[in-house]
Amino acid sequence: MIDRLNYSIDLIAHGLLTELPAQLVTAAVVAAGTAAVRAWRRRGPHKADDGKA
Repeated sequence: MIDRLNYSIDLIAHGLLTELPAQLVTAAVVAAGTAAVRAWRRRGPHKADDGKA
């Protein structure tokens, strides 16, 4: 019984220490990319491209 409890605790600790940080980093990258695309779309055409050469 104690062995199963220790094994379960080890699995939970492993998941929290390895899998969770990777998922948080992935979510942060996706959120930053989404924010960048939204900001880029809101700006519209570039101000520097006014047709003058």
